[in-house]
Amino acid sequence: MARHVEAWMDGVALSTVGPFIIREVYEDPAVLEILNGDRPGGYGQRMLLKKRQSLKVAIEVVILELFDLPARARHAEALAAWARGSVLELSNHDGRRLLCYCSAEPALGSVRDYNSALRVEFTADSVPYWEDKVPTAVTASSASGTLYVPGTADAPVCLTVKPTGGALSAFSVTVGGQTVALTGLSVAQNGVLSFERDERDDLMIKYGGASQLSKRSAASADDLIAAPGSAAFSYTAGTACTVVFSVRGRWA
Repeated sequence: MARHVEAWMDGVALSTVGPFIIREVYEDPAVLEILNGDRPGGYGQRMLLKKRQSLKVAIEVVILELFDLPARARHAEALAAWARGSVLELSNHDGRRLLCYCSAEPALGSVRDYNSALRVEFTADSVPYWEDKVPTAVTASSASGTLYVPGTADAPVCLTVKPTGGALSAFSVTVGGQTVALTGLSVAQNGVLSFERDERDDLMIKYGGASQLSKRSAASADDLIAAPGSAAFSYTAGTACTVVFSVRGRWA
């Protein structure tokens, strides 16, 4: 891994927090859940399911202050505080982000060893992928179209719906063959109905801060997920709407 990597946590550069330099970055292979089943005929097995469970990144940081032990301790505490954010970016993953938490803070006792590096670890399990920092978006010019999905892994599709022709009581959207249909809505003209993600990466459908998930039909899909490449979309609405589709590419 190249040295002199810059890191940002929630948009704050590590180099602005203290006299640090990143000596090394380690990225472990993703932890996978693999489910196998017997092949028909009674011989061998086949893979039925493979899911990413978590992804781990570790950063080794050197404190450039060598001789002032109390100062080194303060810098180590500042590093630990910086690491407690939730969005990690690295300059060697330009334009991407990792939704994570600090799973191992630096050992403060190691500040006495001037030659050692402080190690801090981050784990991503809600979204165990590096994903695009800026989503790819398209504003629908008609009731159907195509959204380009960057990356190398399936990614959830988000959208915003703004009714311009009057109040919206029903809306149905299909992406990549998956459909979510909503009825009994009360979205005012020029209000915004949004399909978003929560902190666990689950689908949220909200209007005015209130969940609209209960308005889904029984036959609706649990989520809107698209494979990398071109994803066809379509929608129907009870009134004229402006609909914006967006997706953050995920990189496995």
